[in-house]
Amino acid sequence: MSSSVFHRDLRAAYPSVVSAEGMYLTTGSGQRILDAVGGASTVVLGHGVREITDAVARHGSELSFTYGATFTNPWQEQLAEALVAMNPEIAARVYFASGGSEGVETAVKMARQYHLQCGRPGRHKVIARWQSFHGSTLATLSLSGRPAWREPFLPLLPPAPHIVPPYCYRCPLGQAYPGCGVACADDLERTIVMEGPDSIAAFIAEPVIGSTVTAVVPVPEYYRRIREICDRYDVLFIADEVLTGYGRTGRWLAIEHWGVAPDIVVMGKGISSGYVPLAAVLASQRVVDAFTAGSGTFSHGFTYSGNPFCTFVGLQVLRYALAHQLFEGVAAKGQHLRTALGHLAGRHQIIGDVRGLGLFAGLEIVADRASREPFPEKAGLTRRIVRGALERGVLILPGVAGANYGRGGDHIHLSPPYIITPAEIDLVAQVLDETLTEIEASL
Repeated sequence: MSSSVFHRDLRAAYPSVVSAEGMYLTTGSGQRILDAVGGASTVVLGHGVREITDAVARHGSELSFTYGATFTNPWQEQLAEALVAMNPEIAARVYFASGGSEGVETAVKMARQYHLQCGRPGRHKVIARWQSFHGSTLATLSLSGRPAWREPFLPLLPPAPHIVPPYCYRCPLGQAYPGCGVACADDLERTIVMEGPDSIAAFIAEPVIGSTVTAVVPVPEYYRRIREICDRYDVLFIADEVLTGYGRTGRWLAIEHWGVAPDIVVMGKGISSGYVPLAAVLASQRVVDAFTAGSGTFSHGFTYSGNPFCTFVGLQVLRYALAHQLFEGVAAKGQHLRTALGHLAGRHQIIGDVRGLGLFAGLEIVADRASREPFPEKAGLTRRIVRGALERGVLILPGVAGANYGRGGDHIHLSPPYIITPAEIDLVAQVLDETLTEIEASL
């Protein structure tokens, strides 16, 4: 059937999902699919939660839109208050946006204007990492360290310094932990000095690396070192928690695992569980104080910032998650998931690395486990694994091509809704086992 939609892949035939409930999607052809990725790490409550949809139906006639430059609304105020209460060590105020890219853009502009308020007009650069993803707008793509996505737009991207990632499995510095002394963190200080400290506004990082090298967890000392370097040079630390925040890793924010407080946090995806477009930027007291002591104004805005309908839904999602204690079960379920994936690695030599935190996990696939040599790109291993799992009724996501620093590298992504059961985790592992067995027989 022809489509009038400008899909991401104009040659692909996209199955149509017509309904969803709990952990399962149903396509127009009647296939029932276990959603092991929450859409794209977005659905945390599960699909089709009646408490949410019923609340939306009741609220629909109350208020659909107000413009944030003129009015506030009760739901924006209540959700902001709730998010601050969930993050008292980090957040003082919240700015709402419609998605992760908008949220990161907001954080960057907030960091720049923070330094203007402090009388440091030269500070405009934001340092990011290679093997990262921060959004699809030109500004956020310039921060993203994903070569395949950057390349078509390089002439349009603002310059942004990048440092090496904390990717121990393929250490970009050719070292090994702990003997390395966490040299990947020290690359931030080197870059600040080389660029000129008076030009640096902020450093941005995903606490656990997202889909570019799925679920890479930095070593325990990493973010403490990052925080120390940022403080030494008056550089703000922005935590991009669009994927990892909202309880995904077993803590409310992933950065909490390292005992470090960022200056600005971006949350998205799970904050609305996919029911509406929503993101939130959490500003620390330090940042808020600079604005209130300065001009008092934040020169920034989106039409849908703080939209009353979207923030109403976000408030219902948070209340539902708390009432059903969904956050409390993530750590134990995540351990079950990693154990199941570890058993798979014992059965399949092509699994080179199993990693993750909470209900966010990644598998890296290699041609040779000892050398960590990836399969050639033409082998299409990631695509074959994802397709084989889907044929068996389980949805997983492909990691972005180029995990081996743009020179091949296959990895897959798992980030199920928090309602997943141990039996469903075992089913995901069983399907991966069958899929990998079939693929290995053909290699």
